Parts: sequence; C-alpha cells; structure tokens
Amino acid sequence: MRTALSTLIALFVSAAILEAVDFSGTWDTTYGIMFLQQENSHVNGYYTYEAYSTVDGEVGPDGRLVFTYREPNASGEGWFDLSPDSMSISGMWRPDGGGEWYEWEGYRAGAGITPSNWLVILESEWQTSLSENEYSFGEMLIAWFARVPGVNVRHRFIHDVDDLAAFCLESSGLPGDLYLVIASHGSSSGIELASGTVSSREFVDAIRPCSNLAMIHFSCCEIMSGRLPQAIISSRSSWPADFIVSGYSRTVDWGASGLIEIFYFNQMLENGFSPSDAANSVIEDIDFAGQSSTRLMDAAGFTWIKAE
Repeated sequence: MRTALSTLIALFVSAAILEAVDFSGTWDTTYGIMFLQQENSHVNGYYTYEAYSTVDGEVGPDGRLVFTYREPNASGEGWFDLSPDSMSISGMWRPDGGGEWYEWEGYRAGAGITPSNWLVILESEWQTSLSENEYSFGEMLIAWFARVPGVNVRHRFIHDVDDLAAFCLESSGLPGDLYLVIASHGSSSGIELASGTVSSREFVDAIRPCSNLAMIHFSCCEIMSGRLPQAIISSRSSWPADFIVSGYSRTVDWGASGLIEIFYFNQMLENGFSPSDAANSVIEDIDFAGQSSTRLMDAAGFTWIKAE
C-alpha cells in the first residue's frame, strides 16, 4: 500500500512539474537564436548556429530537457534546465562519441527590450554580374523609415531556403509586430533565389516560428497569382485579426513598386493604418496600383488576401 501511494504521489508530482515547465518560445542562446515547441513532455525545434540546426528531446520528471542536436556538420547530446521565472535556460552539450561537456545558455529573446514595429526585408540580389551596378530595395526602405520613430528596419540578403529559415527564426524573437517583406524575382510558382524556386511548403516552414507576424508582403512579380499566398493563410488558424498577405499578380515596374510600397508601408508604420486598410488605401489612392492601367503606367496588379 505504501509503495502504491508513493508511486501515485510521484506521478502527481511529475505531472505538476511537467505542467509548470514549458520550454516553448524563442531563445537567444550561446549558439544563436533557438525556437522550441513543447507538446506534453516532447520538445523539438531549431536554431541558427551553422545555418539551420535542429533539437529534439524529452522533459523528464525533474523538469530537465534532455535532447539531441543536429547541425549540418555535427551532432550530439545535451540538456537544459529552465529557470524558476521561465525567462532563461542553462545547460550543457557534447558531441557524439562523448568527451568534454560545454555550457549552453540562453534567455527569452526580446527580454528587456521595448516592443516596437519591425520592418524586416529579406532580399535576393538583383544583379547577376560585376558589370552591373549594385542596387537594393531594402536600402531604399531603410533610408525612408530612418525618419519615423518607433520603427526598426532590418535588411538581409538571402540566397537559399536555409538563409530564409535562419532570418525568419531570428525575426521571431523580435519584440513587437513583425512586418515581413520578401524582395526578389518571382513568378506564380514562388519566389526565386539563387538556389532556385522556394516551394510553398518551404516558405511556410520558414515562417512557422514567427508568432509576431502582422503581415507579409511580397515585392515580387506574379506571386499573388500562384498558390503561395493561400498556403500561408491556411497554414495556421491563429493569425492576428487583420493579418494579410500582399503582393502583385502581374509583372510590376520597379518604379511603380517603389512608389506603391513606400506609400503602403508609410500608411501602416507612420500613419497607423491596419494592414488591410493600408492595402485598400493603395488601391484607392494610386490609380495604376490595381488591375487598371493608366495612360503612362501599366497596371501593377497589387492585391492581398486576409486571414478569416
């Protein structure tokens, strides 16, 4: 009887510990930004060290997460303990085959930083040879929003899916609303990077950690005529009330897209419009933005879809 009672008490204690311990979230760690997702006792996720690396493990009765990790050129094992206030993790790791243990620590990404609006531009280089001058859509937006308080702009170049996933993972830890811009060549099949076309599944997987997304805009030709926008909307049921995916259904002139997008993001980030109200404003105030051409400018095909 005493043994059964002790076992029952131990089970209740273990269940209480598991309920109190949750490693889910985005962490700024010794080896880069890490995103963890916990379901019952199982935890998996990924981090940015050596491009895209993964973690998979279990939380034990004592609340310790014991995991294995896999990087492009290495793998091993480790463990994390969660601090009493759930704001930091500390642990150790070692490579496969045993040997010396090394420290691995982290804290919740964005802790202590004032929430803000974050405009993150992930861009593919447009020029293809040294004979071309360098130019960048992201640099234009950096210069424009330098004058707007409360807006932080981050601009990074991406070349493949690993770059996309790594920068989206980092963006998930930014405290505040994330306005994500993808600037590249595109078609109805998806965005075009140096490594090839990014599939809908690859893109959805890349943005999965970004619970702070306010909207996504594709500064790319023809994206809105393909399946990617709807795949994004369908990928989760917990989008913010006014979350939208926007972009172009046609081949768009560089100058036209520049005018449209400075106006569009200015409506949101300086004038306080919601994403869908800003998108409506683009159509109402810029004659060539939608599906109708003007005398001097072809229709840009700007459009959007909204989460229900």
